Amino acid sequence: MKTKAILRLIGFTMLITAAVFVLCALSNPGLGRVFYIGSIRIGADVKRIFYAVYVVVIAALFGISFFVKDKK
Repeated sequence: MKTKAILRLIGFTMLITAAVFVLCALSNPGLGRVFYIGSIRIGADVKRIFYAVYVVVIAALFGISFFVKDKK
């Protein structure tokens, strides 16, 4: 298989996995719980932002796979 095809397959798999993860995480009733990292309060709104950023990064990685050139 060519490098492009492998990267696209991996990127697409990661994108689908990320979407399923986010859907499951957002439907979890425990999302509303607050936890602390040191003195930083992490609530449901911040978790939603983290999940959105996660999906955007994975989608960007999938998109970047279309710009990779094959080695000759």
